[in-house]
Amino acid sequence: MSIRLDRRRLLMLGAATIAAAGTASLAGCGSDDDSGDGVANLQLWTFLDPTGTDPRGKALQEIVDGFNGSQSAAKVTVTSINYAKIDGEVIRAANTGGGPDIVNIYLPQLAQHVEGGSVQPIDKFAKDWLAQVGSDYLFPVDSAKIDGELMALPWESRVWLFWYRKDILDKYGVTPPTTIEEAVAAGAAVRKASGDKVTGFAIGLSEQSLGADFMEKFDPLTAGYGGTVIGADGKAAFASDAGAQAMAMIKKFADAGAFGREVLTMGADEVVNGVKAGTVAMAVAGSFRVAATRSADGVGDNLVTTPVPGVTAGRRLPTAVAGQTLAMGANTEHPEQVWAFMQYYLSAESQAKFAAAGVLPVLRSVYDQPAVAQASNAKELLDWRDYLATDGKVSVYPADYSELSTNLVKAAQKMVFDGTAIPAGLTEVQNQYNQNRK
Repeated sequence: MSIRLDRRRLLMLGAATIAAAGTASLAGCGSDDDSGDGVANLQLWTFLDPTGTDPRGKALQEIVDGFNGSQSAAKVTVTSINYAKIDGEVIRAANTGGGPDIVNIYLPQLAQHVEGGSVQPIDKFAKDWLAQVGSDYLFPVDSAKIDGELMALPWESRVWLFWYRKDILDKYGVTPPTTIEEAVAAGAAVRKASGDKVTGFAIGLSEQSLGADFMEKFDPLTAGYGGTVIGADGKAAFASDAGAQAMAMIKKFADAGAFGREVLTMGADEVVNGVKAGTVAMAVAGSFRVAATRSADGVGDNLVTTPVPGVTAGRRLPTAVAGQTLAMGANTEHPEQVWAFMQYYLSAESQAKFAAAGVLPVLRSVYDQPAVAQASNAKELLDWRDYLATDGKVSVYPADYSELSTNLVKAAQKMVFDGTAIPAGLTEVQNQYNQNRK
């Protein structure tokens, strides 16, 4: 691919935050077979840290070690990069002729990589494999296609769930909510009873991580009211009655006192850290973060997850169909070996290792394996899978989605706390975005 990003887009991707020396070293990374024994040395760039405490990182290391020990044609080495920086670093490195052989890409960012020329299509490799896997592949693979070409393989499913700290709600005599309106009241009650020491219901309104925490609430809320953030034509469509209702509901949490201005410094990490620390009682967060959160001191079974309560009793909000994917680097010199690793990564054995780390597998058959069936939270994992199957919502993620999400969370800050009218605030961002796409 020959497409290149301009300086403005690279800045939006966070590339400008890379130190010159660090950029140079990363830009030079990539496959080589300088070992002298003909082994292809493959670089995998991912947000997971094999040396950290996250169970997913430990599962990754087991899988990489397993692949390296299973054959002699290639050796994979992992480079861990913060999830908020990895996309910019990969694209920048690819634009200098380097970059990884294998890259982990969060599905909403995939279009950025295609536009940036950092990955290549894998149709010729994946066609026969997908035909063989067939209906065992639960994830909608077409969501990883850009302009009709398959650009990555999803290896993880994820759902956004209603989280609550049972011990905190019990302490303040608050019943878990069953509707969004009840969540407003419950959050306000917790925060008031705690003397404002505990955020009752956290919705991160920080621009950190491109406003992801806000978007992960605004998108399903908009869908719950019958709308969409991005239309099928790729244009913004959130300045609608549904979008206005969703934004008004977020503001209602603030007006009722369920959260205060502390959320202006909260992104997804800060919200989850607050749940761990007991300073956040309720939130909407991803299934992929549950295992690590429960491992924190004093959390354990006190963290309860359910589908997100809906706008009316007996209903639940849609959940985004999203997840992590593996893609083939644009500049790799060893595509066959890269594809061999991708197949190993998507094998039932590897998927079972991730399932044991609290990750929702993309292969249907893995849910019958001991890693899931005998897990302490087996019922919960199956509930997550069923929530995804029945209420999953496939969203459109254009290449400049991160730019849109950043601008939208800035507008949300003003609508929630500074008195900007909701319809006008949404319309301004939508018009600006759609004008730039002409």
